[in-house]
Amino acid sequence: MIDDEISPRGAGSDELRGPMRAWVPFMQLVATVAAVAVPLRIVLGAGWVSAFPAIDGVVMAVFVIDALINLRSARKEQTSRGWLLLAADVVAAIPFHLRTGIFPLVFLRLVKLLRVARWMRIWRNERPTRWNVLRLVYFGYWLALSVHWLAVGWLALRGIAPGANGWTLYLRSLYWCISTLTTIGYGDITPESNPEVVYAMIVMIFGVGMYGYVIANVSTIITNLQPARVRHQESMETLAAFMRYKRIPGDLQRRIREYHTHVWEQRLGVDESSILAGLPPALFTDVSLFLKRDIIQKVPFFRSADESLIRDIALQMHPLVFTPGDVVFHVGDEGNTMYFISRGKLEVLDRDGVTVRATLGAGEFFGEMALVLDQTRSATVRALGYCDLYRLERDAFNAIMRRHPSFADHIRAMTAERQANFPGLSPTSNIDSQARED
Repeated sequence: MIDDEISPRGAGSDELRGPMRAWVPFMQLVATVAAVAVPLRIVLGAGWVSAFPAIDGVVMAVFVIDALINLRSARKEQTSRGWLLLAADVVAAIPFHLRTGIFPLVFLRLVKLLRVARWMRIWRNERPTRWNVLRLVYFGYWLALSVHWLAVGWLALRGIAPGANGWTLYLRSLYWCISTLTTIGYGDITPESNPEVVYAMIVMIFGVGMYGYVIANVSTIITNLQPARVRHQESMETLAAFMRYKRIPGDLQRRIREYHTHVWEQRLGVDESSILAGLPPALFTDVSLFLKRDIIQKVPFFRSADESLIRDIALQMHPLVFTPGDVVFHVGDEGNTMYFISRGKLEVLDRDGVTVRATLGAGEFFGEMALVLDQTRSATVRALGYCDLYRLERDAFNAIMRRHPSFADHIRAMTAERQANFPGLSPTSNIDSQARED
């Protein structure tokens, strides 16, 4: 296979966009048919299968079209590997065996498998969550082709007697190849000539290597089909040992386990902040906007915000989780944070701590007045279940407003309107106080 690194936005990824999404699988199918049919036609001859000439014509036509398509990609990519692959496409497309009369040159069709190997790597890189599954599938694909080629090679050495059934002989050759590769070797089909003995030894050595590979890797592949689950189980075992060592009360242990189970079920145990922190600044900004834009634009304060302001706000929003019964803040607490609900439900309690004033769900927000007014919390907010929230701190919000003074004026106007509708609110605007400080 061609071992190259392909970035998600690189030329390799571009090959599988738009109409190429349908063309590439078709091309892989045609290349696979050629890889199966070419050796069979060499050994059995065109007389055994009347469709061989038609298959050869279709393969040649498709390969020519694909070479023209890949010429554009090679010009865009401008790398030595891209031009090398294009050269392989051209070699596979040209019918050298027809031009020269040397029919074995039809084997040059098989260089198209270099392109298949590249496509496989692109598919695998585009689907990191299915990496191990695709690795297992691709191993099976190349193993099946290898078994077919070895069986055809054995059939070529044994020869086909006049009047014999070529397909029956091929089936027996396939049987011999599989039994030899799997180290079973019943001995009912044995090598007779010296070339057959040498060939059999080569197949046996290949079989031993394949058997070792399977034992060493397939079990690992199957185990890693769910790597996140494996990591979660290991972390839970470590956590359980820690809680036993520290003699944490049973009820508290249960809450800790339930929290980690929630994080695993909703996020596969992945911390959003740590994942985003490893991205370059531009990509970090794009992902943050994708995750938070819809939530931000639901807040009345931010509906008229321009793109740069939304970007600044998204970069300052940080995720946090509340477990069932957790209090986000109590009535009378200092208000310096607003919250955006990504998942879960919370209830807003009146000053008596019992009466439910409202229930908030995904896509809603609360505590927004804390960003613009110097006042304490007028209600208690409590999580009804596991809740995934984003928080925006007042200091970060004020810094953003200083960078966007026109929007700060808009906020002041909205605050004045809110104060008129709710006279009990403090008359002191945090935006105004920040402006005076500046």
